[in-house]
Amino acid sequence: MIFGIGIDVLEAKRMHASYARFGSHLLDRLLLPQERFLAMRFAAKEAIVKAMGTGFAHGVWIRDIGVLQNAWGKPEVIYSARGERLRRRLGVGEGHVTLTDEAGLVVAVAVLLRARRLRRASATRATARRAAPKRLAPKRLAPR
Repeated sequence: MIFGIGIDVLEAKRMHASYARFGSHLLDRLLLPQERFLAMRFAAKEAIVKAMGTGFAHGVWIRDIGVLQNAWGKPEVIYSARGERLRRRLGVGEGHVTLTDEAGLVVAVAVLLRARRLRRASATRATARRAAPKRLAPKRLAPR
């Protein structure tokens, strides 16, 4: 089940201007150590926190969320230790993000799934008993 979906569009020159002004300090403030393509990574972070429903508020910091490419080049959502605790508290499960850029714009779309709830065996049996349909005694027809 989907927890949330988020999208962000970013004009790349906005990030270029910020980088020109603040240099590597901007990278240190915005990105996890493993991230370094600024405009796409920033847009991905924005899309993810929008899907979480928090934005960069309500206890979520910009470095709590990140995006890395796996061996195939697919972007994958990652969390800092603090971000992982927040993700679990919110009930967010697996995350997916896709990134693209064209004509100076960067677009990031994030889809977050709801976390699967782990149930204890006894709780599962009790739930199954409650959910089972009740058997009704057959109705007797009254004589006419």
